[in-house]
Formats: sequence, structure tokens, C-alpha cells
Amino acid sequence: MKAIFTTAYWPPVACFAALFPDGEWVLEQHEHYQKQTIRNRCSICGANGPQWLIVPVIRKHGFKTPIREVMLDLSENWQRIHWLAIESAYRSSPYYEYYREEIRPFFTIGESMPLFEYNTAILRWCAGAVESCISISYTESYKASYKENDFRHHVPAYKAIPYYQVFARKHGFVPGQSILDLLMNEGPEAWKVLKAKTKGEQDPELR
Repeated sequence: MKAIFTTAYWPPVACFAALFPDGEWVLEQHEHYQKQTIRNRCSICGANGPQWLIVPVIRKHGFKTPIREVMLDLSENWQRIHWLAIESAYRSSPYYEYYREEIRPFFTIGESMPLFEYNTAILRWCAGAVESCISISYTESYKASYKENDFRHHVPAYKAIPYYQVFARKHGFVPGQSILDLLMNEGPEAWKVLKAKTKGEQDPELR
């Protein structure tokens, strides 16, 4: 299966479930950046429930900035804030220590870089961590729409398969989270959740 996605910061579980185990993840590289989307934010589940982590960016051309020209804004201390939030949410999860040193470099960037490249590096790491053979490619030009599997404006329809979450006793199972949530809680067994996917209604919060 081939599907087209926007770039995303720690993408939702639903995106991986749509292609697991060996689909082709096509990244849209010719669009203009759109704010308040998963392009620069993700949701993790902590003691107080779902929490959005948002990456500040620099857009030299405002709303018409091509996605590949959007840069990480390192003038704000978001890397430390995100890392502390992840530690708070997952330090007691089964696999925090297992992945800690592998993901730490994503939060110690010393020089600004394109958001697109940063997200792609995260995506490649995630694809390996869930033990998939998902390949990554890029759009050759911009198209307003594709006949099928066009997930640039919404996440794939996905009925979440409940998995272990640290604060489930307090909040119950919280669906619609970042792949980071699944990995921290299920680790190398995350593939079992992705393999057991069933189609359902689209999660409106992640459009």
C-alpha cells in the first residue's frame, strides 16, 4: 500500500497502522506550511491526560512558506520543555529507559534545521523502532488531490486497539496519541498493536 502524508512531528499511531508492516510512506514536500496541525505538534498522554507538544517554527514567507523552507525556531526553549514533558509522562513506563538514549538527540539540536528534515529523521527512527519495513519516498510535484490514500488533510480512519498506558487507571485508555506513546508503553511489542488494526472512524482531533 502507498499513502501520501504531510510531514509530522512524532506522527499519530493511526498513520503507522495504515501502512504496517511494509507500505510506502510518501511525504508531501511541495506544499505550503499550515499551522496548528501535526506538522509541528504531537500528543502524548501524561498524568493530566493528553498534552500537545508544539514545535515553534520560523516561516520567512508567512503563510506561503514552502514546507521545506520552514525552520525550527531554537530561540525558544521548546526542546527542554518537550523533554521534561516526555520524562514526566513516561519515566515510569516500561520502555522509557529502553529508548531514552536513542530519542534524546532529537531534543538536543544545536543549530536550526528545516522542520521537514527533522521530522523525517524522527519518522525513519520510528519506522525502525516498530520493526516495520515501511519505506519513505517523496512527492515529485504538488497535486491538489490523489484518487486514494491521500492523508494530507486528515489521519487515516482507525479504531484504536487498546494497549497499556501508564495512567490508564486514572483516565482510561486514551486513543489518538503519538507513536511515541505506543513505543514508550509497548516497546518492541508495538508491532502487535499495529498488526491488530481495525478500521473505524477518523479521529477529528488530529485533522
